[in-house]
Amino acid sequence: MMLLLVPLILVAVGLAVIVLAFNDKVDARRDDGSARLPSRRERPLYHLHMQIRAAGRPESPEPTPGAPAVVKLPRRQHP
Repeated sequence: MMLLLVPLILVAVGLAVIVLAFNDKVDARRDDGSARLPSRRERPLYHLHMQIRAAGRPESPEPTPGAPAVVKLPRRQHP
């Protein structure tokens, strides 16, 4: 009896994990296309991580006089 019960319990637990993973909406894309940033509770050092990433980038050059302040780029087409 125990040999039949253990595999059935394992299958039920595995199926429950799969169902919970498919129903998890935390990382789902939003309708407006915006990205969700992690909260302080989820990643308390996220701001520090972003500062480190920004420090590795070269500084942007000074704008030349007479140049337009904002450059319009073409919008991306999402598939």
